[in-house]
Amino acid sequence: MAKQEVKFEDKMKELENIISELENGEIDLDQSIEKYTRAMKLVKECNEKLKSVEEQVSKMVTEDGTIEDFEMENSQQ
Repeated sequence: MAKQEVKFEDKMKELENIISELENGEIDLDQSIEKYTRAMKLVKECNEKLKSVEEQVSKMVTEDGTIEDFEMENSQQ
């Protein structure tokens, strides 16, 4: 059975929960290390997803169907 990918938003919520638990200071050292390790994994996964989405968004489909890099024009006043 294929693993279902966890949504970005769910990963961010889990990361927020871990941060709260670590800031709270009511978990022991071993649990803190496990939570920290999981948080670092989540940060990496979320960062990779954001980079992927940024690459997709930076592409623009022209009228003839070709894909070009999208660049904002600097409008100076």
